[in-house]
Amino acid sequence: MAGVIGNLVYRISVSAIVGAVVAGGLIYLNNERVLKSHLTEQAVQTEQQAMTNKALMEANENLATAISVMEAEQAQQLADFSDVLRALEAKIDAIPVAEAADYSSITSAIDALNADLTAKIEAITSTAQEQN
Repeated sequence: MAGVIGNLVYRISVSAIVGAVVAGGLIYLNNERVLKSHLTEQAVQTEQQAMTNKALMEANENLATAISVMEAEQAQQLADFSDVLRALEAKIDAIPVAEAADYSSITSAIDALNADLTAKIEAITSTAQEQN
C-alpha cells in the first residue's frame, strides 16, 4: 500500500510540475503577444503624433507668414495715409487767405481721404474675418 501511495504522490507531483511548466509557457506566450501588440500600438501613436506636430508647425509658419503680409500691408497703408495728410497740410498751408471755394476743396479732399480710409479699414476687417 505504501508503494501505491508513493506512486500516486509521484504521479501527482509530476503532473503538478508538468502543469506548472505548461502554464508558465502559456503565460510567457501570452505576455509576448501582449508586448508585441503594445509596441506596435506605441509605434503607431508615435508616428501619428509626429505627423500632427509637423502639421501644427506648418500651420504656425503659414500663420506667421500671413501675419507678416498683413503687417506689411498695414504699414504701407499707414504710410500712404501719412503722405496724403502731409499733402493736405501743405495744401492748407499754401492757402493765403481762406475763401469759400478753398473750404469746399478742403472738404472734398477730406471726404475723399475718409472714403479711402473707410475702404481700407473694411478690406482689413474682411481679410481678418476670412482668416478666422
